[in-house]
Amino acid sequence: MRYVYLPVLCFLVGYCSSVTKIETLNRSFTKPKFITPEPGESEPLPSGRDYKERLVNKSTPHFSLLWKQVPEGFSKSDLLLLEEKVLFPHNKLGLYKKAPKDPDPKFNEVSDLDLVLELSLTRSAERHSIEVQYKDPVLSQNFGKAIFVYQEEKEPVVKSLKSFDVFHGKRQLQPLTGSVPAYFAEVSSPSEDELRNYFTSSLRGNASVFSTSPGTTIYLDGVEVGKAPLLSYPLINGKHTLSFAKPGKDPVKRNILIRAGKTTRVFQEWSDDISQGTIVISSFPAGLDIVVDGQKKGKTQYAESGVPYGSYPIQFIRTQKDSHFEYAKAGIKIRPKQITSIALPISLEDGVGWESEEFWNLTSASPNFSATFPGKLTFAKNKDLPTGWYGVYSEDLIPDYLEAELVLDLVKDLNGAVGLSFTDHNQNAILIYVDKTDFHIIKFSSEEKEAPVRSSYRWNKEDELKGRSIKLSTDIEKKMIRLSLGNKTVEELPWNFETFWNLGVLTPHNAPITGTPLRGLKIRYPDMVKFEERLQK
Repeated sequence: MRYVYLPVLCFLVGYCSSVTKIETLNRSFTKPKFITPEPGESEPLPSGRDYKERLVNKSTPHFSLLWKQVPEGFSKSDLLLLEEKVLFPHNKLGLYKKAPKDPDPKFNEVSDLDLVLELSLTRSAERHSIEVQYKDPVLSQNFGKAIFVYQEEKEPVVKSLKSFDVFHGKRQLQPLTGSVPAYFAEVSSPSEDELRNYFTSSLRGNASVFSTSPGTTIYLDGVEVGKAPLLSYPLINGKHTLSFAKPGKDPVKRNILIRAGKTTRVFQEWSDDISQGTIVISSFPAGLDIVVDGQKKGKTQYAESGVPYGSYPIQFIRTQKDSHFEYAKAGIKIRPKQITSIALPISLEDGVGWESEEFWNLTSASPNFSATFPGKLTFAKNKDLPTGWYGVYSEDLIPDYLEAELVLDLVKDLNGAVGLSFTDHNQNAILIYVDKTDFHIIKFSSEEKEAPVRSSYRWNKEDELKGRSIKLSTDIEKKMIRLSLGNKTVEELPWNFETFWNLGVLTPHNAPITGTPLRGLKIRYPDMVKFEERLQK
């Protein structure tokens, strides 16, 4: 009987925890330093991680078909007939590349695919429905969905359409195809305009242009397109020329690279705008109303240039009919000739996917290292790295009750070291340094540029499916940050909640990681999620 209580005892004493405290590593670490790169000062270059980043504009998309779901026992000949029917309207819009029978990991890149049509077939009675998802072959994004419905006809009006034989052979005529026992009449299909929009989207990205002067005139490829700020202006993929004009100043030209499905952000700073800045306000998910200094400005994602420097109160509000519900409020400081960004992750469920790319900033403008988002956050070392930290850090986060979970790969998949940082505006920082099997926690005060390891832990047992998780939660009342490794809380550290702060996913110069450092990242404000759920009810 006494063995019945062993699992409970294990839980109570922490014996079954994910990590074990080990001897503290006798080493000091430098504090991560974030240097925002100046956008567009040099010629744009593809990162090398994504073949869809092109210097040459492409006007005709390449596409392929992929069957994701087919009813068991469905005739191959009937499937080919349906495939041809689906292909017919699409062949007018792009260049079809037939996928090989045996999967080839290089097929998408060699064929320079822009679009993969994922087909799912369902049938009921005499009807067959084919759902088509129009997907980016590199990123996990979807350009749209369409449904084609066909009726199986046993006795067509024109009898000659029911069956046919095609003969071929060198010595004698042989049937090339068998008799077709049925044919499929179209019941419904999307319009050509809908399909054209999906194909066009596979070749288009966006440019968001900001300036210290809101009256700055913007030209794209020599054509005037408006005044700054310009948000999510659609452009065909490839290289483009941006020009900026302002009375009394010489025009400025800049080359940018547009990748289909992504947004390129550009900021133009004029030397005489010494007292104005730009504000960018985001929420995840988007759609909250923004009120700055008592004035309703618009919905997230929101940007405004030419804002006089100073401090402003800001509110995130959901408006329903005549009612206004406040999610969060904070004070922001606009600095001259700078972009001030703030983000509210109500619930950011895939914080390292392409959807949240605008949530992150590069830590450095070094050409020796790149961080990209081809579906997941990916690190690449191009050359030897100078001393420092490389990777990405988040937009500023509002100090409130927050929960975050970062999931690392397994020990066998970690080919370098990764650092996870939390840094406030006073330069207080916490760093979790992971080197293969061990986790080391370092805390920096605002004055410290270097600090010793505070504590070290070793992972006991990995879960192949779950990976290794690091959990972070904030306690506003106690002014603490709580850190957990797996299912064990390892540290409670004091934290200043009077300033904004951010998260960083980094790698060191002397042990740089390549590939995807994280399996996943979730960030959420739990109280705001519950508030949203109540409003929806």
